[in-house]
Amino acid sequence: MPAVFLRVSVLGALVAIATVGCKSRTTEVIVFHASSLSAVLGDAAEAFAKANPQFRIRLEPSGSQVAARKVSELGMRADIVAVADAALIDKMMIPAQATWNAVFATNEIVIAHKDHSKWTDQITAQNWPEILARDGVRLGRADPDTSPIGYQTLMVWQLAESSAAYGSSGAQLSARLMAQCSKDHVVHDDAELLALLESRSIDYAFLFRSTAEDHHLKILALPPEINLSRQDQATRYRTAQVEIRMKQGQGGARIVGAPVTYGLTIPSRAPHPDAAARFIAFLFGDSGRRLFERRGFHPVSPAQCLACAGLPQELRPLLISTATAAPSASP
Repeated sequence: MPAVFLRVSVLGALVAIATVGCKSRTTEVIVFHASSLSAVLGDAAEAFAKANPQFRIRLEPSGSQVAARKVSELGMRADIVAVADAALIDKMMIPAQATWNAVFATNEIVIAHKDHSKWTDQITAQNWPEILARDGVRLGRADPDTSPIGYQTLMVWQLAESSAAYGSSGAQLSARLMAQCSKDHVVHDDAELLALLESRSIDYAFLFRSTAEDHHLKILALPPEINLSRQDQATRYRTAQVEIRMKQGQGGARIVGAPVTYGLTIPSRAPHPDAAARFIAFLFGDSGRRLFERRGFHPVSPAQCLACAGLPQELRPLLISTATAAPSASP
């Protein structure tokens, strides 16, 4: 074979390989998100990638405060931050790391347990304060400094304590339940809390309904006046308050009780904001809402924009601006 022809053939092959490589190159969209969103975002990432093979969604779960701190304190790059309390975006990211905040789903707090749980066949919506405070019951909870389910659990306890529905069994309930949680059973987020329950290390945990349903746990539903699920109970929820560490190097912040709302944003320094907007548009569309419903969430339709400056043009038809404040987190 002539040397010139050989060189041309090799060059052509290299060009062809490079062309194929360019065509197959994908854009990776990085999502820092609350652990309770892991399953539904996994579903959404798979469905989105099938319809948009040029994108790959990389999910990084953690407690919600940790997800926000990765951007606000550690300077890590993410295309989307999604949290289990929309107020955290307002308090921890806006205006320095983000300019807008969208509420897209709600949830409720339930008591989750399994067949191994002590008195699992006796616990009811009326007697649970007395059951959980019994000697030998192992109760787990998430750290309120790292995950909303941590401080929302404490709020549920406070609301039950002040409810006339539980009578004398509600007296000093928060202190009694706190004593039931050993140091080893206070974990970073609901994924670790779930693992404790699945491994039989604890008997009971307060979890989001979506998480409990997704893992086929026994569920004890709580009344609306304490389960943080209803907008019409917002005034009552505000009577519960928890002090947490919001940001590194700052003093405590007071979180005021409010209905559970999930929020997300695209950070101002996101590597791929256009791709992130496309994925969010999928989440807020009909297909995305169905995925959330199947996983036990209640999609907010249309999603609500609480802070709207800089909202991507692609998302504007999918959200409504509202003057209703997100669950507040005030210093």
